[in-house]
Amino acid sequence: MKIQTLALLALIAIAIPAFGGEELAIGADAPAFSLLNAADGKYVSFDPKKNKLSVVVFTCNECPYAKAFEPRIIELAKHYAPMGVTFYAVNPNDDAAYPAEAMDKMRARATSKGFPFPYLKDTDSAVASKYGARVTPHVFIVDSAGRVRYRGYVDDSAKVEERKHLGMSDALDAILAGGTVKRQSTKAFGCSIKWKRAS
Repeated sequence: MKIQTLALLALIAIAIPAFGGEELAIGADAPAFSLLNAADGKYVSFDPKKNKLSVVVFTCNECPYAKAFEPRIIELAKHYAPMGVTFYAVNPNDDAAYPAEAMDKMRARATSKGFPFPYLKDTDSAVASKYGARVTPHVFIVDSAGRVRYRGYVDDSAKVEERKHLGMSDALDAILAGGTVKRQSTKAFGCSIKWKRAS
């Protein structure tokens, strides 16, 4: 990842999107969803109360921030899976306007990167809107009661060597230990979601 590219994108990536709902509050009930998995062409249903702990990450193919955090998300998914944590990656970007976000491109990415989680297409951006996702990546951690326990960034820097706060993993560790999440809400940063516009 070129530093110049990230620096340039930082100026425009956190702009407030023109669409989307209010970001889910901590303690709010997480919406259920059923979306097509690009990896195998089958629908995957998310029941917020089914899993011990769930991580819903809104991400995409082409955003440099999504790409920068992708290896960490994959690593964390593998690390926490034996502890009962289930990950869902959701791509809400409009593939009509941005062909790189189309299902076949998602499938190729999921395969080449070895995603250990489903890579789901939010075709009409409705799920992202319900969660109030703003950017890619944007993380929501949901407990077994179906309530949001953490929302925000993966970590506080796209550059591993500059991280100071491990947002997602710190939250997961606290919840799994039965404790309180110290930073329940952080400011997600990345590329603004490319909302599906009504035709």
